[in-house]
Amino acid sequence: MARVTLNIAKSYDNGFIADFEKTKYFQLQKNATTRADIYHFAIALALLEGKEPTPPQSVGPVDSFVRTEYLTNYEALLSCLYYEHNLKDTPDLIDEICNRDEVYALAEQLANSGFGVLKEYVETLDEEALCYKLISYMDKTFNTIFDEVNSLLR
Repeated sequence: MARVTLNIAKSYDNGFIADFEKTKYFQLQKNATTRADIYHFAIALALLEGKEPTPPQSVGPVDSFVRTEYLTNYEALLSCLYYEHNLKDTPDLIDEICNRDEVYALAEQLANSGFGVLKEYVETLDEEALCYKLISYMDKTFNTIFDEVNSLLR
């Protein structure tokens, strides 16, 4: 049976996320962004901080957070993440990229790690500091891509 929802640790959903959505921190509350957007922001934070994927069950019970039907704009990105984490060194297993359960399991693990990062950010950084931190990540990424392209053009 196909998965209908992606989950996070219940402690994040019932505690941190509920409070987080009330504070309007970084304009990530429900009425400004979708739960799918928040979920993918958490995944991005986990990747930016170099966090290992953590199963939501390792934090405690899980709770449904976003329905898979709302992932239409993100399906390709989740597949790319799965490829990067699990398939890039084994091209003969490329058909595994079609295994949505495995792709979603990795997304859940990364989001769980990312919600931990986001919780830490909310507790330690104001919105302006977070904005500058994200700009710094973008600068580093741009420089990496720029250097890579330049090395190919030489």
